[in-house]
Amino acid sequence: MHKFALFTAGLIALLLAGYLSYLHYVKARSLLQAWADANDYKILHARRNSLLMPLGMYFSTSKYQVVYHVAVYDASVKRIRSAWVRLGTYWTGSMDGDAIQVTWEHEG
Repeated sequence: MHKFALFTAGLIALLLAGYLSYLHYVKARSLLQAWADANDYKILHARRNSLLMPLGMYFSTSKYQVVYHVAVYDASVKRIRSAWVRLGTYWTGSMDGDAIQVTWEHEG
């Protein structure tokens, strides 16, 4: 009976961790879309990629933050732009509207 209780507790902990990770992902995607909508961008692709980001961003990003490489259509200048978008606060990764940092690529 003791092994069954440990197994059940472990399974519940694993499911809870998975669910919380999923909620963090959903909130990050929602914040990314809200940022695009607020700036009148259309997201063409968004990919989570933390290995190939710029070095300055790589060393200043915590494990709680989510980083996307995005390509957006900017209707104001009628062109496609690409950027690295970091979501979440450094210490907690909380996803609020002020927790967005954008680093544009190929900007003069």
